Amino acid sequence: MSSPHPTTHATVGAGSHVGIVATEVHDSTVYQVLPGASPAEKYSVGLRYLHDGIPNRARELIEEARGEGFTSGEVHFHWALAMLSKRSYRDLSTDERHQLSGLPAICEALPNDAWTQALRALCTLLDCLATHDGNPQPAIDALAELDPPQREQILRHLDLVLIGGLRDSYWADIRKTADAIQLSNDRTKRVWAYFHPVPARPRARLPEPSTTTPRDRAKATLGTLAFLVAAIYLGRIVVLDAHVLPILAYLTAAVTALIAVRDGHEWRYRSARSAAKDRLYRPRSGHGAHLDEGFARSVDHAFTHYADRYAPRDDTRHECLRATSGFRAALRNEIVEIYRESRIPVGRIKWLIRYETSSVLRRWKARELFQYRTRYRVAPTTKLRCVIATILLFTATGYVIATTIAISPVLSSAATVVAAAGALAAGAGWSQILGERRRLIEDREDYEEVLTAREAAYTRWKHRLNSTRPTETEMEQWLNADKVKFLDKALKHYRVAWRDILTHTFLQTPATSCKRARVNGAPWRYSKYDIRLFLITRDGVRELSTELDFENAHFRGEERNNFRFDAVSSVHVSTTSELSYSMELVLMNGEPQNIDITDHETSEATSGESPLALAKMSLEAAGFTNTLHILEGIAAEGKNWIRRDPYINATAVGSLSGEIFAEPPPPDAGQEHVNVTTTDPSA
Repeated sequence: MSSPHPTTHATVGAGSHVGIVATEVHDSTVYQVLPGASPAEKYSVGLRYLHDGIPNRARELIEEARGEGFTSGEVHFHWALAMLSKRSYRDLSTDERHQLSGLPAICEALPNDAWTQALRALCTLLDCLATHDGNPQPAIDALAELDPPQREQILRHLDLVLIGGLRDSYWADIRKTADAIQLSNDRTKRVWAYFHPVPARPRARLPEPSTTTPRDRAKATLGTLAFLVAAIYLGRIVVLDAHVLPILAYLTAAVTALIAVRDGHEWRYRSARSAAKDRLYRPRSGHGAHLDEGFARSVDHAFTHYADRYAPRDDTRHECLRATSGFRAALRNEIVEIYRESRIPVGRIKWLIRYETSSVLRRWKARELFQYRTRYRVAPTTKLRCVIATILLFTATGYVIATTIAISPVLSSAATVVAAAGALAAGAGWSQILGERRRLIEDREDYEEVLTAREAAYTRWKHRLNSTRPTETEMEQWLNADKVKFLDKALKHYRVAWRDILTHTFLQTPATSCKRARVNGAPWRYSKYDIRLFLITRDGVRELSTELDFENAHFRGEERNNFRFDAVSSVHVSTTSELSYSMELVLMNGEPQNIDITDHETSEATSGESPLALAKMSLEAAGFTNTLHILEGIAAEGKNWIRRDPYINATAVGSLSGEIFAEPPPPDAGQEHVNVTTTDPSA
């Protein structure tokens, strides 16, 4: 016989699967505590941790500073905030409550300044929670007398402590602050920089080494010697013959040979270099070669993307892409070659691809794309001089050879053959040797020029990223504002006021296909979050989940689940290792929800960091501890959990006693259609 309340097992809901598409860790000294740091330095770093939403680490450092004698009203105040931030009062251990109970005595010995006054207000609030009298008015009055900076910190960090009437009185202020912060400081134009990959340093292809070998040098040297010996022998015959015309012809051949060799080498070198560049940059059909390798293909896609993005939008677009395709292909091959073996993801060199692509398109637009043709263009005077010198050389040489053969047929003929062979070997050899030497010099100059330009582009891009990237404090403030806005939407939808909420908790996990990044010493932050909000009322649990597009401050979709306390079958936490946690909420009549809180990837630490400490920070940032405490209590005892928790029970009684009544928020008339999942029809 089947059970009337079967327990089902499945994986549903937002956050069930976590996919990471980008990972970045930013270097920072914000959280650096050097060995031998002074108490003031430890307190300063701890305060940064507190403001940036990492209270556990903040509490540790501030406690160290207090233990070393660094005390003041401000220090004790922030220590208390770190103790309570992101925790409810019931989460405190007996020892922690005892430590907090000693704050009133500490206040008596402190000067009466704004921080001490804030600490006294905090003590009044804690006394209200500890005595369970359900009367929040003294705490509300104490908070009202504080200066705005101190009051805002209490309202922010004691989010889970200020419930019922305590929070009801300041809910309008909290919403107003969230409205002001959510899009402040150009959020939507800056968050992208936080998740942007750390740009890799620029590189350039090194010049190809010289292809000249010792054999080439030996061949050219021997050819030169052979030519000189033969030419000198022929010159000796001409001089001994003592006729003026052969002597003049011999001298003419010598002079024109020097001119023809010099200009011929220049003509040949420039033409060869220009032809090589033409072959390298010849236009390609389509977007480029098909590449099977992952990294090379990603680089090719990036070049294609930026070419499509920056190419003109007018009638010249097609011609621009066609003319520059060879240049882009050559640059693609260069970048693949110089970065392939470094295990650098393509995201870190996209800045270089973007720079080179836009540079090529800009040169095309300015008609400077083929500057190398101007650089290696052979001057007409060089060509004319070479041609004339060559003609005169052959004419004079022919006359000298004819004269010497008439005087000494055998030896002159042999000398002529040796001179011709030596000239050919020496000319080809020295042309290659000198050409390679010149090419290497030019390539080194080009390498330095390209690397300098890329270094300048890298510096500009780094400066833009650093000036645009939000701070940890801004990221935490924006995320808190988003959660307040979502909470306000939930209260409006259910038409309940804070006095009707016994407690609440947020659980935030990375959404599918999100980017992630963090600062050294801080937990991961994500470009997309799966946000789950649990509202606990006297009659049951109301769960709302949505996807937060953090970069654009936009919520996508919404799912609501409502269930009574007795509908919760179990809450199971799976710990596969010190770094891996998942939670499963199983209902008596419905599908369970499997939520991955953290895993090996999201807990990976950099050098000098503790993976376990990073995992704990990730759990703290996700709101895991408080959510687990609430759901485990409900699963174990149902509605009796309220009665057995004196803090919750007293708050419920006090908030219903009529001491403070705020008008319930009006229903949201513009509520969009959402997918509602009701796991218990009677809830």
